[in-house]
Amino acid sequence: MKGLRKSPWLLLAAFILALLFRLYSLQVDPDPRIRSQAGSQYWARLRVTAPRGIIRDRNGIALAISAPALSFFIDPTLWDPGNAPLLQDLIPRSRLERISGSIGGRYYPIARKVDPPISDRVINLRLPGLFWVKETKRVYPQGNTLSHVLGFCDIDDRGLAGAELFWDSVLYAPPEGRIIAKDARGDFVDVAIPGLTMTADNDSLVQLTIDSRLQHILERRLREGVLQHKAEWAAAVLLEPSTGMILGMASLPDFDPNDRNTFADKESLRNNALSRVFEPGSTLKPIIMANLIDNGEVSQSTTVNCQGKIRFADVTIHDIKAHGRMNPTYIIADSCNIGMVTSVRNSDPFRTYSFLRRCGFGNLTGVEMPGEESGLMIPPSQWRGSVPATISIGHGIGVTPLQLAVATSSIANGGKIMKPFIVSEIRSRGGALKYQGRPVVVSELLSARTAQWMRDAMRLAVEKGTGRSADVPGAKVAGKTGTAQVPGAGGYLKGDYTPSFVGFWPFNDPKFLLLVVIGNPRAGDFLGGKVAAPVFRSIVQDIEQIS
Repeated sequence: MKGLRKSPWLLLAAFILALLFRLYSLQVDPDPRIRSQAGSQYWARLRVTAPRGIIRDRNGIALAISAPALSFFIDPTLWDPGNAPLLQDLIPRSRLERISGSIGGRYYPIARKVDPPISDRVINLRLPGLFWVKETKRVYPQGNTLSHVLGFCDIDDRGLAGAELFWDSVLYAPPEGRIIAKDARGDFVDVAIPGLTMTADNDSLVQLTIDSRLQHILERRLREGVLQHKAEWAAAVLLEPSTGMILGMASLPDFDPNDRNTFADKESLRNNALSRVFEPGSTLKPIIMANLIDNGEVSQSTTVNCQGKIRFADVTIHDIKAHGRMNPTYIIADSCNIGMVTSVRNSDPFRTYSFLRRCGFGNLTGVEMPGEESGLMIPPSQWRGSVPATISIGHGIGVTPLQLAVATSSIANGGKIMKPFIVSEIRSRGGALKYQGRPVVVSELLSARTAQWMRDAMRLAVEKGTGRSADVPGAKVAGKTGTAQVPGAGGYLKGDYTPSFVGFWPFNDPKFLLLVVIGNPRAGDFLGGKVAAPVFRSIVQDIEQIS
């Protein structure tokens, strides 16, 4: 009787074991018909780009966003190569040629991140074996504007240049997992893979200090100057001298980060404001003279007699004319080469070199951007012969536009070298503050008294000197012209010049500092007062209208 009572439980246990064995068999080695049915339902497992964070200007205007886009592919087992001509002009030629013949496998991509007008045309063809998946594409709503600062991404949305590269670790989101499967009606659908899908919104943020309104002014006026003088390149930097905050940065030629065809000219990809090294010419004179005054090597009442040329060591240095007797104020206002050369005749090269390094020349500024150059400065042990004289007039030294703007800001702000910054704040996903740009004093370069005196001298340069073309009624501009020859192999290149103008306003309490550099003008004049100063003036006029 006891054995009989146990038998139902034995039978139940045997049944459960048999059921488990059957389920295991179906999973490990299913029936061929089940295999076939499963194969017709599941199609592909993909990884597609997820949205990057947003880049905005200081006013919250979006400068770089991620927008929906479609990527197309074919299943070669379902694709008819005879339909390939229907995709002509809609997909890359190389892909079109490939799908015109036999292809193995179940997946072959034919076009990534296609814009809506084209993607709609492809979808409407309803070609058997042609499918698509949703991705995101990096879009720059303002086109060429601020292109060098923003940079661009590769096809997988990894940053390759500019802020996109520098802050890629914040902006980039790992790819999303997707499954392409058939629904009950046999249609292909795009389904997220659990655990491999990011949230739809990437709220990481890079907020720049750039003001888009001012940036548009910079680029429009700079482009006008380049076209008028048929120049090869140009750069402009607008900053707040008291803090080092960059409000605008322009470089020409430029490119459209939305259109990779504009990347073909490598010079278009160069940010001249950061990576173009040039000899500043006379725009360096206020900085050199301010140092001489601060050191007591020259007094404000010292006079020199400019006769139009002077012999210094092994060279004869010329001026545009014989200015006669001049004090330091008029040496700056009239941009007198002879006055500068005479003033540095007894200067200590090591002391001058140290001062220029404290200005930031020969060093990276540390701005939050990739691709910055440090410039060129020969060591003081090699300052032999005419080198001290040529450096005093802005030759024999290579600087970037940003370096020159920062150094001149020390005159505008009372004597301080401020670290330039172009990023207001960085927020990682979830809104956590990761970085915040703020004013940083790098060094106390000049005394407040000398800085004030130099501001007055540069104001005189605009009122009565070489910078009259930069004057704007009511703005109280102070500034300095510069015209430099371009060095080449074996000497300076004939006919190549770099005209520039650097200034700030209002001169008694500067809110803005602007540097304009025009590279190798081929039409019209080549002097800084005739080429760069008018561009400076037009920019100031436009800014004053909206300020």
